[in-house]
Amino acid sequence: MIIFSVSALEKAPVTLRGTESIEFFELDENDSLTVSKELQYELTGSKVSGGILIHGKCTTAVSGICGRCLEEIEKPVDAVIDLFFDPEEIPEELDVSEDVREEVLLAFPMNLLCSNDCEGLCRNCGGNLNRNECTCNGNSSSGDFRWSALDSLKL
Repeated sequence: MIIFSVSALEKAPVTLRGTESIEFFELDENDSLTVSKELQYELTGSKVSGGILIHGKCTTAVSGICGRCLEEIEKPVDAVIDLFFDPEEIPEELDVSEDVREEVLLAFPMNLLCSNDCEGLCRNCGGNLNRNECTCNGNSSSGDFRWSALDSLKL
């Protein structure tokens, strides 16, 4: 749990550094992404005009299958945390765990790719085009064979 003492923040900014286990994210085992490294955080809380500001950085890593070439990969995830809390809603101890969890989950990639220029798989033979150039006829410019029945339609 990531907890700031509000009374300590009244005196001076407080920096918390630490780690949270992979279970912190509460992901379902059926999810396409899995967290592969524990969360590391460095967060600074400070009293500002009108409330409390929590700012910092969190890092972890996710693993899964590339959406184009289907290779198993791991990608780092960095999240910048900027949270503001209204003083009327602040108890003596401010638990920001759930807020941090949500911010880091939002930083996860929506489509996991091994690289931005991943070539994917050959549509004909299924070979990984990142490893070598395919020699089958699937790379011809004639288009996707699955749509060939539509070519014969007369409109």
